Amino acid sequence: MGSLFEIKVSAPGKVILHGEHSVMYGKFAIAGSLGLRSNIIVKEVQSSVGSFVNVDLPSVNLKRTLSLDHIKSSLFKPSINGQLLWKNPKSVDHESHLVSVDKCLQSINLDISELNSVQYNSLRGMLYLISGIFGDTNFLNNSLDVSINSGLTVGAGTGSSASYAVCLAGALIQLLKLKSGKSDEEFDMEDKILISAWAYNCEKIMHGSPSGIDNSTCTLGSLVGFRKGEEPIIPSFQIHLRILLVDTKVSRETKILAAKTMSLRQHNQGAVDCIMDACDHIATTAFKIMEKLSTCNPEDSEAHYKHLSELWNMNHYLLASLGVSHPSLEDIKASATKHGLACKLTGAGGGGYAIVLIPPTTEAAIVESLSNELKSKGYAVSDTQLGGPGVRIDHIDITNI
Repeated sequence: MGSLFEIKVSAPGKVILHGEHSVMYGKFAIAGSLGLRSNIIVKEVQSSVGSFVNVDLPSVNLKRTLSLDHIKSSLFKPSINGQLLWKNPKSVDHESHLVSVDKCLQSINLDISELNSVQYNSLRGMLYLISGIFGDTNFLNNSLDVSINSGLTVGAGTGSSASYAVCLAGALIQLLKLKSGKSDEEFDMEDKILISAWAYNCEKIMHGSPSGIDNSTCTLGSLVGFRKGEEPIIPSFQIHLRILLVDTKVSRETKILAAKTMSLRQHNQGAVDCIMDACDHIATTAFKIMEKLSTCNPEDSEAHYKHLSELWNMNHYLLASLGVSHPSLEDIKASATKHGLACKLTGAGGGGYAIVLIPPTTEAAIVESLSNELKSKGYAVSDTQLGGPGVRIDHIDITNI
């Protein structure tokens, strides 16, 4: 007698509070997890003829059935030196593995020409993770139904691709653990480190050279301090910032905007480096202020929020000087300024989202007035908090067969 498993995992989106673009140049950055989450269900199913991966991704309008038998014959390989690959994601020869994934997809009767870049990269990431995590094991013997829903707008700067990758890596690692006889019902820190590392590999498919802050925040949750090439900083303090998350409904591509910043720096290195240094100072100062806010009395918080608001506004103008703002973002900022609130773009810019800081002393009428004004202009507005939980197992179901 065996078992079929159904696993539900969720992971938050994220916003970058400080360090957009400058994080790619070794500067300090801060990100916070969102209340908006992605949810995945991975379900094992028996099939009478062959085994398959049934993919359902409504957020990118993708529904396909892939031959798991073909995936296994193309991408699964025995372990080398007895070291299981799923425990060593950093050892993957990324480019070589991705070439193999592409060849596998191209050899499947899939109508690849009908897929847009987001859909195709979603499938590449899925095969990359399935073969990376299960590729040197004998545990994947049944068909899989994989369904992922998300409350995050794709391509808007709230970590939709990282949230997707974290969900998928988390669910697959949990499935592997269950099939190997381990019945943990929560991810421990060792699990989360592996999940984040696999998600980072997947993010390289989506973004080329990601900083690592998105996958770290979507995995760990709360606030995360980050400097490229170093371990993420998980603060000892807890803080929940109330924000208005404002969707411009203007899509953009992170890689294009990052390349734009790189080109600007090539022609104006001294000036751009000064901007990056200023962004670093803002991020490190904001981190210290938020630590003070986590412990101070409510009556003492007003001065700290005022300082934090100044930093938000300065950060936005520095990013705008790099050419990564957008008329819609400037329009949102002007409305926020009119209502006496700090606002900045978040993520790569060029559209996507803006975030408005709402200090605790802000009158409800001001928030309502600003929200209504932004909605009347066609923007989507969410009143939410930053700092919620990271990746988590929401449900496990076992069917004995």
